[in-house]
Amino acid sequence: MAKLYKFHKKDINRYRKVYRYIRKKPVYEYCSGAAFEMVAGYVDFTILQGGGPITLVYPQGTNFKNIPVVTATSVDYFSDNSANVNVFITSVTVNEVQVSVSAPFHGRVHLMIVGQD
Repeated sequence: MAKLYKFHKKDINRYRKVYRYIRKKPVYEYCSGAAFEMVAGYVDFTILQGGGPITLVYPQGTNFKNIPVVTATSVDYFSDNSANVNVFITSVTVNEVQVSVSAPFHGRVHLMIVGQD
């Protein structure tokens, strides 16, 4: 099941209509109609660790009510052409996520964690 979080742009300088000779510059903020939590992070892998799993605990202040959706991508952070691996999620809970890779490599795995309602 998919959930759409649609953000709309709102100008905070236009809460009330004031017709001046010189208009204020618009200052925009993006608002969502539903509760939205997102965590972006990374995990470094070394060849000595093998294929994992490596556990990433969510930062302080995140309180997911349900199990979040996690997206993982391997990145050749150290420029040694070793990021040709398959990244997969071993387990996901409301407090942490475990990430593994298909082969030992020296690089970084970027994670995008989005909470569900």
